[in-house]
Amino acid sequence: MKRIKTVDTIRGLCILLMILGHLIDWWIRIEDRWLINILFAFLAPIAASGFMFISGFSAILSYKSKVTNIDDSNGLTMRRVKNIYLIRALLLLIVALLYNTAIAFGINDLTWIWAWNVLQTIAISLLLGWFFLNTSKIFRILVGIVLLVGNQYISPLLLTYDGQTNIYGLLFYILFHPIEQFTILSYFSIFLLGTVVGDSFIEVNKINDQRERKHAINYVFITPLLLIGIISVFFGFIFRFPDIISRRTFSSLVFSIGFFLILLSILLFNEEFEIISVKKSYRFFFYYSFYSFTIYLAHDSLYFVFFGQLNALTIWIALVGTIFIITLILKGVYKKWGRKASLKTQLSILSLIILNKIEQKESKNN
Repeated sequence: MKRIKTVDTIRGLCILLMILGHLIDWWIRIEDRWLINILFAFLAPIAASGFMFISGFSAILSYKSKVTNIDDSNGLTMRRVKNIYLIRALLLLIVALLYNTAIAFGINDLTWIWAWNVLQTIAISLLLGWFFLNTSKIFRILVGIVLLVGNQYISPLLLTYDGQTNIYGLLFYILFHPIEQFTILSYFSIFLLGTVVGDSFIEVNKINDQRERKHAINYVFITPLLLIGIISVFFGFIFRFPDIISRRTFSSLVFSIGFFLILLSILLFNEEFEIISVKKSYRFFFYYSFYSFTIYLAHDSLYFVFFGQLNALTIWIALVGTIFIITLILKGVYKKWGRKASLKTQLSILSLIILNKIEQKESKNN
């Protein structure tokens, strides 16, 4: 399956929003903290939800593409496809825990060794998602809705046990630590919904007749997706208003899901029917998508550059300049090293090496 520009654009947009959110949080002075509160109300749930949604979308595309090509690939079997998927997810989890450990020692708080940042959330979602890859879309939708709704009741219930050493305190630590970060129940539900949309796209995209395929993509996939997105945005806005401006509320999460369903619909329609040429814009977001995990790990080095020094005006100058420099660096890195500088690519290569070692050992024992 060819690379889908829409996926890169949305993933790149989300990682860019994450970087901007973090930089504002780190660099803004105390007197202007109101700015981060306003922006986080909208950017945080949108960026986090979009990244998890598109990760589910691309994960199912990658998995199903490998499964479809099993007969045409030398040595590729269903078992190998599943094992590569699992090993890659486990490697990402190891990277996430090492990242957490570095932060834990940096802030002198060992509880942060287990913390729901984007890497850990994606890794656990991939591992949990393995059990749902071959289930029906209806089942995944139901599980996703149950988790999304259930999280709104479980979270405040367990919050009262935060810091306690009983079983409920342990559950809170496992599921919600720290509460201001990604939390697995709500974001895994969004990941699952992303796999459903990805599965639906696979079904219409595999139609051989191009005229019939474009008709199906437009009327069977994009149009229903757009309508669902509009309904979700409207519902998220009016449900328990003004909960939409609060992070991680049911309203903000539903609004964010709807926002990206609409964005996905518009971008896919434009990609399929080429209404507007977006080559330059695509290349910009492509770099942030291609190196998404690498950027996430590397951007922490910017923490102390203007820590707590910028006001509500000067911070925008710093942000524009920083993003300009980062983009130039990414462009240069891509030209010189390409996939070699991508954490995702290196994890995929390493997972294949580990699998080959395991299979060689098994063959010797047999």
